[in-house]
Amino acid sequence: MRLPLAAVLLSLAAPSLADPGASRGVQLFQSGDWAEAKAEFSSVVRQDDRDAPAHYYLGRLALIENDPDAAVEQLKRAITLDDDVSDYHLWYAKAMERQVLQSQNPLLATGVRDQLERAVGLDHHSLDALDALADFYSMAPAIMGGSHDKAREQAEAIARLDAMRGHFALGRLAVRSQDSTAVEREMNAAIALKPDTVAVYSVLANWYVSQKEWPAAFATFDRYLQRRPNDPYGLFGVGRSAALSGQELERGERGLRVFLAKPPRDAANPVRSLASLRLGQVLDHQRRAAEAQGAYRRALELDPRNEEARKALK
Repeated sequence: MRLPLAAVLLSLAAPSLADPGASRGVQLFQSGDWAEAKAEFSSVVRQDDRDAPAHYYLGRLALIENDPDAAVEQLKRAITLDDDVSDYHLWYAKAMERQVLQSQNPLLATGVRDQLERAVGLDHHSLDALDALADFYSMAPAIMGGSHDKAREQAEAIARLDAMRGHFALGRLAVRSQDSTAVEREMNAAIALKPDTVAVYSVLANWYVSQKEWPAAFATFDRYLQRRPNDPYGLFGVGRSAALSGQELERGERGLRVFLAKPPRDAANPVRSLASLRLGQVLDHQRRAAEAQGAYRRALELDPRNEEARKALK
């Protein structure tokens, strides 16, 4: 089971508190101001095309915009300019992986593996690189370098560095091996250590959705919203569960409308597009076809690459 695209896009962004010592572009990126960050780094590249960090950030911004082809171009340029930075290889691999998913060409997966192994080789303490490599080993077929044993080795290395991230990684491995007991054990252990981490709740709820355990999916987001009742991403999760289950539709609609009316600053257009898609699906469940069509059209306006919205509109 793969993470839903919304979760993937959110993980690509991962904004944090801006470092006051960083360049203006990096500060804008860290604060989630994607449009201004892109303008800043584009200006830097126009003045000096050999600025590897600027290409790196432009690549990450292209991923946030759901444009893996542009991301690959920028990140490959960053690596050409500076081959010894772990993060450059990590995000180049993520961009290539998105190309694999969009093109449905598994032959590209070997390149993803090589870049992730290079990223870990350059920085054995990079939790993000170890995380990504664990996910790759667990998802790829053996002929492409996949290995459950190798995936578990990476997850255990993560656990030695960060207990919460270790449980989260082991939980995702359990998802892919369809081990419900281990999924619940590891995800709940991760939540216990860092109970405000929405990504863990999202993956656990997505597991319940995949098993059609709808009450458990809603209950998972309720646990998060008890702590962060106004977090729009928690409300988004409730809306997604409603859209896929056909249950708690009024509540799901409210959550999605709150998200779309005032989206978080770091919610780029592809994430807003997914929220609009889910709203359309909720409205379809309620037999409000005209409103649903409007939501699907809005989803495509926000992200023309949203193929699920395009199919729903037809």
